[in-house]
Amino acid sequence: MKRSRELAAVGAAMVLTATLAAAGPASGAEEGKGKPTEPSLVGSAKMLRKGGDDVRFTFDAHGLFPDSRGTFRVSHAVGEISAYFQGTVDCLVVGGPVAVVTGIVKDTNVPGLKERRVGMSVYDHGRRDRVGYSWGPDPDHEFVVPPCMSSATVETVETGDFRAVEWFPSGSGNG
Repeated sequence: MKRSRELAAVGAAMVLTATLAAAGPASGAEEGKGKPTEPSLVGSAKMLRKGGDDVRFTFDAHGLFPDSRGTFRVSHAVGEISAYFQGTVDCLVVGGPVAVVTGIVKDTNVPGLKERRVGMSVYDHGRRDRVGYSWGPDPDHEFVVPPCMSSATVETVETGDFRAVEWFPSGSGNG
């Protein structure tokens, strides 16, 4: 009888352990990372371009608008021609796996783009992320990108990864 109880206890412990391991951690706090205290979008990636273009995006954006901050960099090279711009984040909003970030270009080799706002969006889908963007040289400032606005995610990531972390303040009805 004692042996049966011991085997039953060991069996129950094994079932419990297997169940907990299969379920995985319920939150970042259980992984030692803690729960997020603000939204973020971080990472770098090269876009999939069949024509040989080398298009890359890098984000280090944090904080909920209007307190967003961070940096971004975009580069595009094809053959002997290359363009880049980088700047400071002025808006970040993350909803589920989608992040929208805008910012002001501070350094570039593209005429007419410095001090302009650009918009970028990311769909964080594991290693199959996608990116969208809204910008272009506009010396007359006729087409202004508003804060927190960008286009649908039309570009596919070839290599690299982005991580979008959703967060809303308590009491906002969104978290």
